[in-house]
Amino acid sequence: MILRVHTGPCGFGVALVAWTDSGIAALLLGDTPGDLTALRADLRRRFPRAILTPCAGEVTIARTALAHVADPAGAPRPPLDLHGTAFQRTVWEALTHLPPGVTTPYGALAASLGRPGAARAIARAVATNPVAVAVPCHRVLGAGGDLRGYRWGLRWKAWLLGREGTPLPQRPPRPTGRSRRPRRT
Repeated sequence: MILRVHTGPCGFGVALVAWTDSGIAALLLGDTPGDLTALRADLRRRFPRAILTPCAGEVTIARTALAHVADPAGAPRPPLDLHGTAFQRTVWEALTHLPPGVTTPYGALAASLGRPGAARAIARAVATNPVAVAVPCHRVLGAGGDLRGYRWGLRWKAWLLGREGTPLPQRPPRPTGRSRRPRRT
């Protein structure tokens, strides 16, 4: 597989866009230009056998992808070339049908796919999404409307939802993992 790669500013950070002749295979987000090294390593990890070809200068598909990050409701979604398991691709395809400004909990997404008991598996598939914004995993929330996790950080998730006019939860995100409170004796 040959992946053409372009990096550039977007939103309030940077993005790495990688595509095949069929469409965008990866759209990875970072906060600063210093994050581009980590984004390139992430791309290499996701596509270990791909031949990466840097594309300097303006490229239409990359420009379309970056415009979509800046304005998901107003800019057209670029064509996609999704690579993952059949289950992951099913989840990612379902996400592409969530319009800007609309969110859904993991459990509701699982139920809509006929897998009502698979909220955790759905969450794993959402977390492995390689195409930020165009496959809008940022529109999936915790059961109580919490922002929960986001591969590129909750700051990006809040910014993307805010750009789409989505009301954000009034409470802070719930902590994940084990509590650090001391045990009672």
